[in-house]
Amino acid sequence: MEVLYPRCAGLDVHQQTVVACARIASGSTVQQEVRTFGTATGDLLALADWLTAHGCSHVAIAYTSHCTSLGRFETFSVARRLFDNLTPLAFCGG
Repeated sequence: MEVLYPRCAGLDVHQQTVVACARIASGSTVQQEVRTFGTATGDLLALADWLTAHGCSHVAIAYTSHCTSLGRFETFSVARRLFDNLTPLAFCGG
């Protein structure tokens, strides 16, 4: 199987938490780390920092049981903008 994005992450968004899994491929080895964040603004900024620290270039976000989207996650500034103006309600379709 061809690796398209060697540094990527998946986010599973719930009402109170966001579960993040960063996957880092290097040759034939794939490492993954899972961490749970809250949905308050400070927690989302910590999530953005965590994804940036892992060098994730792409993030797949599952935010309802019916919808998945793919977002670009290039640099620290883009990472911060990805989470700007989001409230916990935004993750719940409100």
